[in-house]
Amino acid sequence: MATEMKRISVLKNIKTSKTARINLCKYGDVKAVSKEKTIFPFTNDVASEVEIHAKLLSKNLSPKILDSDAALHSITFEYLEGSNDVINYDELFLTKLGKTIKKLHLTDFHDLNADSFQQKIDTYRQIFVDSDDSTILAGFELFDRLYDSPNKLVFCHNDINASNIFYTNDIKLIDWEYAGANLPIYDIASIIKSLKLDEYQTQILLDSYDIKFDVTKIKSFELLISHVEYIWQKALNHLNN
Repeated sequence: MATEMKRISVLKNIKTSKTARINLCKYGDVKAVSKEKTIFPFTNDVASEVEIHAKLLSKNLSPKILDSDAALHSITFEYLEGSNDVINYDELFLTKLGKTIKKLHLTDFHDLNADSFQQKIDTYRQIFVDSDDSTILAGFELFDRLYDSPNKLVFCHNDINASNIFYTNDIKLIDWEYAGANLPIYDIASIIKSLKLDEYQTQILLDSYDIKFDVTKIKSFELLISHVEYIWQKALNHLNN
């Protein structure tokens, strides 16, 4: 990414995990966040994330990328004012969240270089081709049942949880490592599961998204997400050994 050369000064570490080191920093005089990624075969690379941010910035769905370095697997983006520490998921927040996800799902993704969710699952299959772990195998079997004839794929975040949602007057999402073409119900189920929404809150979310979803099927996708989270953790451990 061609950018004006500016000094990045780290202020403090926000989070370090197996997948990334995230720092609060200054990009020149601008408050920013830098992320040094660990690239895995089932995550989007830096170039893909930059493309995604550029596409979604015009829709006010993600922060602006200030700098990136594909060789160092690093991205620096604008610091988002607001909070991702939303305790009470009230009607206003859930309505805005449903409309935000709908806007994301209406984004044309065909020019983006990001593997689909199915391709990411296929990568997990390759990693665990000889596995006899019953939970992993059950996850793949559930995926095959739910995606027997997938159609109407949209651009999904695929990892929506409270830490990836920033809320002020609008809602923006961060961490697009797993984004790609998927069924819209996957993001909906991710939100319901990760935010632990009750029946009333779930209905507000679904009404604001403005498409009817089969509640029983949402539960099946919540179960799939639990399996994917397990497979993901096992894959990280396997590849880090």
